[in-house]
Formats: sequence, structure tokens, C-alpha cells
Amino acid sequence: MLQVILKNLITKNMIENTLNQITNWLIKNAPRIAAYSLNKPASTADLHNLSNLTVKQFPKDFLILYKTYNGINDDVNWGNFFYGMLFYSINDIIADQEFRTSQSKDIQSIPLKHFDPEINGTNLYNLNWIGLGSNGSRNSLRLDLSPAEQGTYGQIIFVDGDQLVAFVVADSITDLLNIFLKYLENGLYSLNSEALEDGQHFLDPNETIDLDNWPDIEKWKKYST
Repeated sequence: MLQVILKNLITKNMIENTLNQITNWLIKNAPRIAAYSLNKPASTADLHNLSNLTVKQFPKDFLILYKTYNGINDDVNWGNFFYGMLFYSINDIIADQEFRTSQSKDIQSIPLKHFDPEINGTNLYNLNWIGLGSNGSRNSLRLDLSPAEQGTYGQIIFVDGDQLVAFVVADSITDLLNIFLKYLENGLYSLNSEALEDGQHFLDPNETIDLDNWPDIEKWKKYST
């Protein structure tokens, strides 16, 4: 029991440290996202509502993330986060889940055309793919709570709902945060110039990591064939 407690504490400290570094980068380079876009920690009520979405258990690092930032809002600044995508609040996650439930009701499963072997690609509307963010359209990041046998519980997948393609972008929330921080520090994100003209801070991912352009990116374009 003590080992489990210590492991959980180490995990919590590591994630919080990564989030602090991400926040510090934003304060320096995209201060409006840090000041206005990031929501305060999720409340106990928020987390309770989240737990009702599925019988599956949410990974601890996912809960730690939302106990730090409950996604983003566009009330004052239309910001974004991982891979330049929106970062869902718990209310957004619930709304996304309700939409997917209604869309999939009374229809046959829609199999994906191309997907990683770590992913169970039998149904585009897999309700154990919990929304994490999107491009505002049919491309989304999802927490995978029903991976294929080769996959990892809690892996993060990118899903293109138009092309019916999905692939793994991170092994976990912890991995996703570490990748995001590395890309920030390596200069792979900049502020969108058009948004800046309107006084908004919006992150543009470098073309080499922009998931919206995945068919043109070397590591992912194989899924377009």
C-alpha cells in the first residue's frame, strides 16, 4: 500500500512539474492563454459528473490534469493547447459524449479505414474514446479507454472523422504533456499572426507536427494510402 501511495505521489509531482513548465512558457510567450483561456481546476462536482460518463476508470494522470486546469474557454481569448487544438473542459467532454451517443444510436458501427494496431478501429463512435480536444470540426484528440490488445489503457489517439483514420500520438496523458512541453521548448509552436492582429493569442503548431495536415507529415502520411 505504501508503495502505491508513493508511486501516485511521484506521478502527481511529475505531472504538476510539467504543467508548471508549460504554464511558465505560456506566461512568457502566450500570456493571454495563461491569463484568460485556461480554466481553474475542476470542482468535485465536475469530477463526479465526469465519472458518470463511463464504467471505465479514468487514469490518474488524466484526473491530475483536470484538477489543475479544467480545459480552456474562449470568453476573453480564443486559445488552444495540444497540437494547436481546443482543450476540452469537463462540460465540453460531457457534451461531446452526449453528441456521439446520439449520433451512434440506432445505426451500425462505422469501421475506420486505417488505424494503428494499438487501436480498436471497429467503430468511429466508440464511446470509450473520451474527448480531450478538437480542431472545432471532425478532427479530435481522445483518451482511449478501450485499446486493442497491443495498445495501452489511457493512450491518446488522434481521430480524423472524415477520413476515418486514427493513430496513437501519446502513450498517456503524462506522455502527451511531456511531448507538448518538448515541442514548446523546441520552438515548434508560435502565435498565429492573424489572431495577433485581433489581440488574440492562438498557438500555431509547426507544419511538422500539425495534426490537421497529417497526410503531409512523414510519420503519419502512410495512413492516407
